[in-house]
Amino acid sequence: MLVFLLTFHFLGDAQKVSLKVVNEKLKRGQVPTCEDVGFKEYKVFANNDTVIFYTYQKPNSNPSSIYLTLPGSNAEAIYTYHKDTDSAYWFSSLTSFDFSYLPDNYLLVIVAKPGFGFFGNGDSDTIPSLYWNKTSLQDRVTRADIAIKYVKKNIIKKPAKAVIFGYSEGFYVGAKLATVNKTITHLGIGGGGGYIDFYDFVLTNQKALIKGEIKADTAIQNNEKIISVLRQIMSKPNSTNFRYGYTYKRWASFAEPPIQNLVKVNIPIFQIHGGNDESTAIENAYVVPIEFARLNKNNLTFKVYPNSDHSLIEHKADGSEISHWNEMMKDFFNWVTAHVK
Repeated sequence: MLVFLLTFHFLGDAQKVSLKVVNEKLKRGQVPTCEDVGFKEYKVFANNDTVIFYTYQKPNSNPSSIYLTLPGSNAEAIYTYHKDTDSAYWFSSLTSFDFSYLPDNYLLVIVAKPGFGFFGNGDSDTIPSLYWNKTSLQDRVTRADIAIKYVKKNIIKKPAKAVIFGYSEGFYVGAKLATVNKTITHLGIGGGGGYIDFYDFVLTNQKALIKGEIKADTAIQNNEKIISVLRQIMSKPNSTNFRYGYTYKRWASFAEPPIQNLVKVNIPIFQIHGGNDESTAIENAYVVPIEFARLNKNNLTFKVYPNSDHSLIEHKADGSEISHWNEMMKDFFNWVTAHVK
């Protein structure tokens, strides 16, 4: 899985959360803020670092539970604006603008990536050095854990539920976070596998062989190179040298197999995967339910969305597309309601 990206692309007039104020500010050359779309910003200083996170609740709601979303590996702000014309912008984001799936009694929490804020300019392709220096599995887990603890201490002191959902790279974060923060009541994960990224690389290579796209000796050589690269990375696990688009530090930290953490978790787990996921092979996703069955663990619900890609988009033969993202999120929250810790 060379790329973990799951970016939501939106046009300004198609959202449940209004972007009218944002668009007007951008036209005037002003920088929008999280408050313009109903979010609040929090900063927590811990471990000689500043953890920034944002919360959202539906208008006129009074949340009694916490929902922390853990997005993929995109090195960008929560919402990124891109200039389309002199009077129009389009947006990409780490989470969906459409919160119709979110129950009224939940406070949404999302943690900023190191070096990024809420809104970012998509015309700039510069990634802060802080992002590369900090990004690792442990760093993402620590930031999320700090956010949850702050919310429980200062915003919702006795939440009815503390729910997390990690997708793509967030799958790995959620698996580990659930072993660290014992107040989490429900874990959702999707778009990831039970084993490490490099296993996906080999699976992808072998599929190319089966399809006749490469020859057997080429497949063997490719697999040997993949394993060699992993050895090189693991020999320098804290290095900020780059390989496959990420630092050694990032690759090495995420080489912790999620299945090792998931089997330690005894709260209800909801795992989903797209049947045609092009980033994480579904064979890798099945590692989780197979291991749970082997260990006779009964706290996992596993669901596949047939014909859907990594972004849960189903591509029809006539060229049309159907997004199953909000359908999936509604399924998830219905499942949360039905499963008591």
